[in-house]
Amino acid sequence: MASFVIVTEDGSYPEGEEMSFPELNVGRVHLESYRHEGDYVVLHFAGGVEMAIPESRVQRIVTRGQVAS
Repeated sequence: MASFVIVTEDGSYPEGEEMSFPELNVGRVHLESYRHEGDYVVLHFAGGVEMAIPESRVQRIVTRGQVAS
């Protein structure tokens, strides 16, 4: 069960969600954690892949326990 879910205007990103990043030639990697950085929420995926989402597009962050840095 996910310990966090990032809900945006475009969808949601639960912990463990798998995504591909063909722009970087990266196959399916899973979401491991997130952090707040300035006006962005940065999602950390396995293999060192990061994706930044503008905070203005984030509707809510639902957590179970302490996971954000």
